[in-house]
Amino acid sequence: MNNQQSDNYSHSHSNPFAVPFFLILAFAVIEFACGIWTQSLALLGDAWHMFSDVFALALAWFAVNQAQKNPSAKHASGQNPIEIWASIINVAMMFAVVAWIVFESIQRIKNPPIVTGSYVMLIAFVGLIINILVAKRLHHQAHHHGANENLNHRAAFLHVLGDLLGSVAALLAGAVIHFTGWMAADPILSLLISALILVVTLKLANDIRLTLKQVAPAKPPDNHHH
Repeated sequence: MNNQQSDNYSHSHSNPFAVPFFLILAFAVIEFACGIWTQSLALLGDAWHMFSDVFALALAWFAVNQAQKNPSAKHASGQNPIEIWASIINVAMMFAVVAWIVFESIQRIKNPPIVTGSYVMLIAFVGLIINILVAKRLHHQAHHHGANENLNHRAAFLHVLGDLLGSVAALLAGAVIHFTGWMAADPILSLLISALILVVTLKLANDIRLTLKQVAPAKPPDNHHH
């Protein structure tokens, strides 16, 4: 019985993606609806980003489960190949999200729509709290359970970190619009956050590239012929 409890405990702690997955899925649906209602690109961009997070966390969750089932499968770097592939897909999704936000931001700077600043502030604040809770949970898992160097964990955490920054951008945009009426604040802040996300994503993409370049250690020479 104790062994079973221990197995359940270790399993729940070795896969930190379940609670973040359901939290972010629920809020993404709410934020997307509110983004359409308020006409806020910052909210819509953050909602799309959250939907990509849902996929990213599901992929990371799946990769961890598969790695646990086949722990002997290791890349030369020591990481499980399926987790490396999950990190590659998640990084590619981050680039797509950034490209979409940049494109939409440029369109809205040219022709900014009317945005309801007070509602944007409220929704963004709730999103910020959720993202902080999820980021803390993932960071705790990485720090205390040896996942800091795991590319799969880092890619999932990157998505959540990008969301957190997106919520900050939406909150600031809502405040500027509410108090000044300057509608261009929404797309401009979205562009700034996209630039920050891009820098972090490029760093992770480079780390993945370096990991894939690692080869297995050379076998010792075969002395059989001597």
